[in-house]
Amino acid sequence: MSSYKIKKYYNKNRTHRNFDTHKDAHKNEVPVNREFGYIEIYITKNLGTEAATDSELTIYVTNNGDKIPVTVLSPTQNPTLIKLPIAHPSGALVEGPEYLFTPYNLTIESEGYYRVITQNIRLFPNIKSTFFYNLNEIVAGEPNREEITVIPAHPRDIVP
Repeated sequence: MSSYKIKKYYNKNRTHRNFDTHKDAHKNEVPVNREFGYIEIYITKNLGTEAATDSELTIYVTNNGDKIPVTVLSPTQNPTLIKLPIAHPSGALVEGPEYLFTPYNLTIESEGYYRVITQNIRLFPNIKSTFFYNLNEIVAGEPNREEITVIPAHPRDIVP
């Protein structure tokens, strides 16, 4: 089921009034974005000399603090292209200046390598976003060195 939000706007040629009933609310609803965006991902190890074909890539959304997996795959080649909806029905919706969207997160795991996490990936309609990752080998006796990247939200976005 799609989520909707009432968008307030000003139109000088229209008489404005408050909507007291649900049946009138649909006049100002903004539908969830139904377009798709793409993530192109390159995953390598040993400083980029070989593809990390034994890695596991998980893309997920969050909703009320819960991580909800969207797709889990083992890339067999570089690049790997993943098609995702701009607004995922299971994820939290963010209101951008032009449309609603869902921020995605991803993790890459491979035995013997530190985990890689990227948070807050925003997709744009019909645009491919490219990410390059190199997995680093776990060093015995070293503390956990996960690579975590948090992409900041745009100042105009309204985060729930």
